[in-house]
Amino acid sequence: MSKIIPLSLALTAIALIQPIPAQAAGVEGHENSCTVVNMSADSTSLQVVCASGTVNYAFVTGASQLGHPATCPTVDLDTLKLLSAIALTARATGLVLTIWYTNQCYSGTLDIHAISGLEMKGN
Repeated sequence: MSKIIPLSLALTAIALIQPIPAQAAGVEGHENSCTVVNMSADSTSLQVVCASGTVNYAFVTGASQLGHPATCPTVDLDTLKLLSAIALTARATGLVLTIWYTNQCYSGTLDIHAISGLEMKGN
């Protein structure tokens, strides 16, 4: 019973989330079958680490991004909370994610995957 409520809330959130339009130039992409091995979130960002080793981020509008000025696509705080709930649900249940992202939003060699949408799938 205790796992049903969070899963129901996450599935409801999934139905309400649409991919977030990119606000910065970059390369659009996605990663299928991301098994979430770690995730962390605070009031300004979300970090999702997949078993493949890729690290994906979501940033709140107006916050610095990994110590850099904001150049990656951003989300509002409520969207960050929803993305965090989806990532946490995937981590806790073992379900996999498709992560839609924009990368190369920093000049140089940094390959930052800025999350533009999440889709939870069964195994």
